[in-house]
Amino acid sequence: MIMLASLLAAAALTGEPALAGAPDSAEIPSGAVMEDYARRGLTLERLDGLAAESAQACAAVCTTRTACQAWTWRTGWTGRAARCDLHGAAATPFPHPGAVTGLSSSLSARIEAASDRPPSARERAALMEADGAIAPPRRRSGNTRTELEGG
Repeated sequence: MIMLASLLAAAALTGEPALAGAPDSAEIPSGAVMEDYARRGLTLERLDGLAAESAQACAAVCTTRTACQAWTWRTGWTGRAARCDLHGAAATPFPHPGAVTGLSSSLSARIEAASDRPPSARERAALMEADGAIAPPRRRSGNTRTELEGG
């Protein structure tokens, strides 16, 4: 925590990014950060202090942990201090006023890279089926006509 404090303090004085590889708002894909949402589950670390000062600080700490896939920053309220949760999995976010959650920069990059590839033959068929361009495959049931008629 002392190392993080020194990095953030140096960044404030010099105007340089606090952590190498820290997410810059221009680098974060739209949808990777969601305001008024939080995540549950597989909390790797729950941090307070400087990491809990802002969503940006929380995201920056996540980039320094290889196991971190997502993060959630919650503002403080009466009797509770602000906190930063680092998650080992990117669970589905849920509405939580005052919270900010996001994906790690490495997970965001993998998602962006995957979205740039062309769809496979199976994916194209599913997309065409969803668009109604082709009829869905007929599925055979084990029931015979006489079983359905009750005879």
